[in-house]
Amino acid sequence: MDALCHSPELIKLLGCGQEEHPEDVIPYRLVHPYEYIPEACTGTERYINFDLEEASDPSNRTFRNITVRFYILCHEAAARYTDDSRSYLWYDRVVCALEHILCEENILGVGRTILASGEPYCPESKWKGRLLKFTTRDFSNGMKNGK
Repeated sequence: MDALCHSPELIKLLGCGQEEHPEDVIPYRLVHPYEYIPEACTGTERYINFDLEEASDPSNRTFRNITVRFYILCHEAAARYTDDSRSYLWYDRVVCALEHILCEENILGVGRTILASGEPYCPESKWKGRLLKFTTRDFSNGMKNGK
């Protein structure tokens, strides 16, 4: 959550570029650590939601496999994003920013983080976006494994 709230690109994409302290505005309003789909909308909402899963590595108990799923969604009326006189899909720009944070900065674990999948995400008829899956490896609790 901290990396998302301090990323200049994501701050801009979430419309918080003019906020003095965007890290106080973004959590649980625009970025949620669970799959969030709003009930009511005004047509301009954009959200980045994520969930974390970890599992023991059966071949090597020193490591655990970590999967982070991102549910990027916006109301269809807010899907178009214009920056420097060019138009994009907002959620595709978010995918690029997240891939930079997680894969190039590699903030999750000891292994290299990879984008394992990215597919269209449409939880309701008026909401559009992407469902991303990032994977990596990290050390597991050595005490638990007798290390």
